[in-house]
Amino acid sequence: MCAALATLLAISGCDVRERADRGGTESGATSEASQPPPTSRDPEAAGDSRPKLRARTITIDGVVLRVAARKAPVVTADEVTPGLHTVTLALARGGSARVALVSPGALDVDTDGSITVLDGNGTPVAAIGPPAPPSGTEGNTPRIDVTDTDATHARVEVDDRVRPVQGSGTAGSGPLQVTLAVGTDAIESATWGENEGGRSLAVDPADWARHAGQAGVDLIRTQLVAAEPDAGSTTMDDQLVCHAVGAPEKATWNLEPWRPEVGLILTATAQCNPV
Repeated sequence: MCAALATLLAISGCDVRERADRGGTESGATSEASQPPPTSRDPEAAGDSRPKLRARTITIDGVVLRVAARKAPVVTADEVTPGLHTVTLALARGGSARVALVSPGALDVDTDGSITVLDGNGTPVAAIGPPAPPSGTEGNTPRIDVTDTDATHARVEVDDRVRPVQGSGTAGSGPLQVTLAVGTDAIESATWGENEGGRSLAVDPADWARHAGQAGVDLIRTQLVAAEPDAGSTTMDDQLVCHAVGAPEKATWNLEPWRPEVGLILTATAQCNPV
C-alpha cells in the first residue's frame, strides 16, 4: 500500500494540464538507410565521427516519429488495435536508440520511462510506453534509461554498469531486445450508466494504454475529457488515476461524478470509491 500511495503521489504531480505551456489518418513505417543530415531539430546528428544510424519513420494519425539505432529498428503495425505500433530495438549494453518527433509538437519524458507526445498546442496526441525487455528476463537485465535531449528528441539507453545473472536467458555480451509500444487510440469505449448512488462512466482503456505508464494516463485522460467533458472534474480525475495505478486490469474503470472530492490519497485508500 505504501508503494502504491507513493506512485499515486508521483503521478498526481505530473498532471498534463500543467504542461500546456510546453511546447492524416495514415499509418505506416518507412526505412532510412542512414542517419539524417544535421538540422536544428536534430542536434545529435552533427559530426562525421558519430556512428551511422539506421532509422524507421512511423506515421500514425498525423503523428510522425523517427526511431534510429545502429541496427535498424523493427516496426510492426498491430493488425487488431487501431493506432498501435510496436518498435523492437536490438541494443548492446551501453548502446542507445534515439526517438525524434518530426511532426509539430514536443516529447515529454516521464519519470517512469514513458513518453507523452504533445501536439503544437501542448495536447497529448500519442503515448510511448516504458521500454520493455524480453519477457522472462525481469530482474536479470540491465537498466534501460529514457532521457530527453531537447524538446523533440529522447534517448533510450541500456545501462552497461549492471550485468545480467548467468543463466537468466539473456546473453552477457549480446544485444538486448527492447520493445516500445507507440499508440494514439487510448480508449476502447466510455459508456454512461447507473451505479450505486448515481451516474457512472464505465471506461474501457485500450490494453496497451493500461500499461503505458504516465504517458498512457495522460492520453486516456485527454481523450476521455474530450469525449465526455464531465470526466474533467477533480474527483473523476482522482478516480481515473487511482484505477490506472491500483487496478489497471479491471475490466472497466467506473468513474462517478457524484463522489466527493477528497484528494488522490484518500481516493486510493477508499479503493477508488470515496463516499
